Parts: sequence; C-alpha cells; structure tokens
Amino acid sequence: MILTQGYNADINMKVLLINYEYPPLGGGTGIANQYLVKKFKKLPNLTLDVLTSSVGSFQNRRLPPNTRLVRLNIGKNLHNLHHQSYLNLLRFFWHSTWWTLKHKKDYDLIHAFSGLPGGITAWLSGLPYLVSFRGAEEPGYEPRHDLLLKLIKPLLKVVYSRARSLDANSQYLKQLVLKSFPGLKIKVINNGVDRAKFYPPKNPVTQPIILCTSRFGARKGVEYLIQALALVPKAKLLLVGTGKLESKMKQLVRKLHLSSRVEWLGVVPHDRLGPIYRRAKIFVLPSLSESQSNSLLEALASGLPVVATNIGGNPELINSQNGILVPPADSQALAEAIIQALNRRWQKISLGQKFSWKHSAKEYWRLYSQYSFSGHDTA
Repeated sequence: MILTQGYNADINMKVLLINYEYPPLGGGTGIANQYLVKKFKKLPNLTLDVLTSSVGSFQNRRLPPNTRLVRLNIGKNLHNLHHQSYLNLLRFFWHSTWWTLKHKKDYDLIHAFSGLPGGITAWLSGLPYLVSFRGAEEPGYEPRHDLLLKLIKPLLKVVYSRARSLDANSQYLKQLVLKSFPGLKIKVINNGVDRAKFYPPKNPVTQPIILCTSRFGARKGVEYLIQALALVPKAKLLLVGTGKLESKMKQLVRKLHLSSRVEWLGVVPHDRLGPIYRRAKIFVLPSLSESQSNSLLEALASGLPVVATNIGGNPELINSQNGILVPPADSQALAEAIIQALNRRWQKISLGQKFSWKHSAKEYWRLYSQYSFSGHDTA
C-alpha cells in the first residue's frame, strides 16, 4: 500500500509537528511519533519538521530525504528520561512557541502531537492546526495533572474548538476528552506496531517467564505486579524500563525476597525489544490508566497472551481469546490471572492488520491533504 494512493500527488505540504517527547525522551507518545515520521519520510510531497526536546544543548538534524528534527534545550539531562516535570514542560512551551512564531511562514499546517503544550503553541501561531490526543493532557487520565488541567480548561476549550481536526488513539480516550469538552468532533486513529520487529518466536516458550515493559511511575502500577509475583510460584519476571519509582520497586523486590526471580533489564532501545518479547511466555500490563498501549500491541503482535488491567483502551484490544482483564490495583486478582495465563493452552494469538504505522500515517496524510493551502493564507 502506497501512502499517497488515492490522493492528489500534486499537493505539496510543509508541516510542523510539535511533540515535547521524542526518543530517547518520553515513552509511548514519542515512540508513536518516531514511527509515523519514518513513514512520512516516504512521502516525496511532504516536508516535515519535528519540533521536540533535547537532552542537553539545541540540536538541528536532517533526516533525509524530507524531514528535519529540531530539538530544543529544556534543561533535560540523561537522568529520568521518561518523566517530564512541569518545569521541563514550561521550558518546552516557551522555547517551542518562540521558535514556531519565528518560523511560522515556513509552514502550511501544524500538527500538535498532544493537546498540551503543543496545541496551545499551534493556536498561538495563527496557522491551521491539527491536535492528536495522547492521554496525559486530559482530565481523569493522570491524577497529577488534574488541577492544572482544571485551571486551564477554558483555554484548552478554545484551542480544541478552533483546531481543523482532532483525533485520539482509542475510543476510550475519545470519550474521556468528550467528558470535559462535549460536542467536539474527534476521529480515532489507532497506534500501530512494527511487524518486522515484533513477531512470534519459532518455538513456543515453555518456561514461566513474565514480561512487563513500562515506565516506573505511579500510573503504571508495576508495584502491584511485583506483589503479585510473590503469589505466583516459580515464575520469573523481566522488567524493561526505568523511572522515578525504580528505587522503591527494587526495595519492594528485596522485601518480598524476589531478587532471584526478577531481572532488571533497564532501558532497552526500542529496536532491540523484539527478542525480549520472544523470551517471554506471557505479557503483563498492570497500569492504573492507559489509552492505547504500544507495549500491548507489541506483545500481541509477538504472539503473547496478555494479562492487563480492565481500564482505558485495554478492553478494546483484549478479549477471551488473547488475554485476561483484571481490576486495577489488585495484586491478588493479578496473581490469579497470571497463574491462569501461564497454565492455559492458548490458541495462536495475532493482531489485526489495522494496527499498523503505515495505516496510521495514511490517515494523517489524508488529514494533511484536506487542509492543504496555497501560500500561507489562514483566513
């Protein structure tokens, strides 16, 4: 499938994509952004600049043939790459808005890959813009942001209502946004998965190996998985990730005498995760809130049965044929489901073809094409 198939190939677009996180910074939102950019690079009639954060000083790098990665210095260092403080976000908002206003004549359209802070910058620019909701900027998704979001809700209402297009990566997230901002028209454009990297092993795994790839933050609920492991005989847990709560997680492992059964793999580059999925027998996602997890899609594409919390967008992916859903923050229920998943004979698990980055990129290109402009007339 060619991305431009069915569209006007004479359209030439110059798009600025704003996202405060991009690998190695951030988590699923950055990974999704990176995969979309890889697909966009195959469009000869699209010029794309990605405005994001740097680790350290300002960076401006070409990604041939038609993409540029502009990283702004927000005072971030190699410590805690997967968590952005309010100070980090404020610095990014300030620098990205200044940069956008300075260069806005270079673009036809802005794509804010998150409502906050990118959506506000896009609105301030006066250019046509799209907003892609990714989760953390919506009330009710991550409690630590709720007060801030309530305070700026009137501003966000203006930003969202004036966007040329809005989209979310799951039905759950769409409905969550509509609770706070009823009446908006929001499309659903799912995340994808790289099937060249994430595929089932040649031989099924027989050892009771559990995999979890996650940030170690309060929203991810990894402590409940560790507590559940103590109730699951003989199983081994592979943990991929890092985060603010890592030291507390390690203390909990020692307290429960699980050190010999937990393998800490740390931060693993995304393009090296495939073989780790193929080491495991099941995948566990213990999150307390989730929109549409890239890790969940990768696990299913890797043929892994999943134990996940019955929250957010998880029920849109998990059914009785590919996994088990459990209540959040319930270690006992999690342990029982893990034991059941390890002992069950699962039929072949696969992921529908609609979950592909090529499909997602095509949907965004469709939106870009609808809002093409000659020159920079934004009236």
